[in-house]
Amino acid sequence: MLGTNASHVKYINALSGQYVGSGSTNASNFAGFEWATLILTTGSFSGGSVTLNVERSATSDGTFSTFGASTAAIVGGATTNCGHLFVRSFALDSSAIWYKLAYNTAGTDGKNLAAVFELSAARVNPVATQDGNTTIYSDVIAG
Repeated sequence: MLGTNASHVKYINALSGQYVGSGSTNASNFAGFEWATLILTTGSFSGGSVTLNVERSATSDGTFSTFGASTAAIVGGATTNCGHLFVRSFALDSSAIWYKLAYNTAGTDGKNLAAVFELSAARVNPVATQDGNTTIYSDVIAG
């Protein structure tokens, strides 16, 4: 990624808000990319925990399954876990091109979470279509 800018990376806003229980995001097509990074930040929550599972499928409405790109349980109330950043990267090297993020919270209080997928390819061609919730600003060449 050295020497590339934001127009060469695709960003997908996966989670943003307060979550209770379990659920998942909509499926996104990661075709044409070779590497993905999940970036998660947590707001404070008083107890319980949250686990995130990256899931994939060959079709958008197929059976999704985990493949090892999950997070360990993030425990609420621990100063090392709340208000911190968690990152998990993985290769996009299978025929499954549809990905989504499943969450499972434990405890009764809501968990404040924000998660973004960052996708990149080996080539540095600009990404033609960013996610509809993503704004890319131009580079600042001199400060």
